[in-house]
Amino acid sequence: ISYASTAPELSDPGRYEFFSRVVPPDSYQAQAMVAVVRALGWSYVSTLASEGNYGESGVEAFVQSSREAGGLCIAQSIKIPREPKPGEFAKVIGRLMETSTARGVVLFANEDDIRRVLEAATLANLSGHFSWVGSDSWGAKMAPVQGLEEAAHGAITILPKRASVPGFDEYFTSRSLENNRRNLWFHEFWEDDFNCRL
Repeated sequence: ISYASTAPELSDPGRYEFFSRVVPPDSYQAQAMVAVVRALGWSYVSTLASEGNYGESGVEAFVQSSREAGGLCIAQSIKIPREPKPGEFAKVIGRLMETSTARGVVLFANEDDIRRVLEAATLANLSGHFSWVGSDSWGAKMAPVQGLEEAAHGAITILPKRASVPGFDEYFTSRSLENNRRNLWFHEFWEDDFNCRL
């Protein structure tokens, strides 16, 4: 059971019969991103993906959803290599500027890549030129934008709906060896957490 795995292929019960998740697959957030782009009235955007399953599958889902929705053209799809060489992010910004009228950029990228893209935009004196639509890897996190707020200004990010379960924190933190004997692994957690042997 996963709380964070969003790759669409994990939805295939033939291949992953015993897998379950508590977050929606990337295909849903790609649909939401298409809806956001259309609501903003954009018809020409670029996509930017971290190399790998998350980024590439997310952009693929976005492109597919945009085709189905119609009225949206992809200026270019850029992939950030898994191990970027020095100057790679300056090249990414340069490539985005080749189609500079596509100011909307849809990002399915990891936190580090997002940060480095924003740094490159700042160094190129292009803070405010691009309007970013980021996936859940950006979401509500501060790390990708800290110190780069001007470059990220106006970004719209997607985050699955979250809710607190009333009473859960109180219940969880009140567990002890005396009142939690039914959980077979609790004593292992207790030993590890308190660095002791029972």
